[in-house]
Amino acid sequence: MTVAAHPGWIAVAGPPAVAAPLRAVDAWHAEQADGVLLVTARVAVRGDDPNLRGHFPGLAIFPGVFIIEALAQAVTLAIEAGPGGQAVLCGVRSARFLAPALDGDELTLRIAVSPDGTGGWSAAARVRLRDGTVCAQLRASFGRGGSGDA
Repeated sequence: MTVAAHPGWIAVAGPPAVAAPLRAVDAWHAEQADGVLLVTARVAVRGDDPNLRGHFPGLAIFPGVFIIEALAQAVTLAIEAGPGGQAVLCGVRSARFLAPALDGDELTLRIAVSPDGTGGWSAAARVRLRDGTVCAQLRASFGRGGSGDA
């Protein structure tokens, strides 16, 4: 018996609108320097974003997990645009959130991505607000997509 056949259960035809993919990077740029991929990404904090609804009413605060998602998407875009193949976030080694990102802020992520010696990559990011305030520092590891590393 399928789940939908159980009395009271409703079959889901597709993902609900609230589950639409989150675009966490508005613009990005990458360049190589001394064997390191330097990625810069920008993200606007919009208080009217449906993903921020209720976080918090009247004072939209950009959640730290969205900063992590921006790091993941920026690194993935940069790796996939080069000869590196597909990259998948495997782990966040450290995350320090130092100042809130509020409605109207623009975040700039500066990320140094290096090969980790296992076929994956290590990333270190510093995230600044428009006024230059460091709001987050992150370290993460990435593996190759489809390799079972993620």
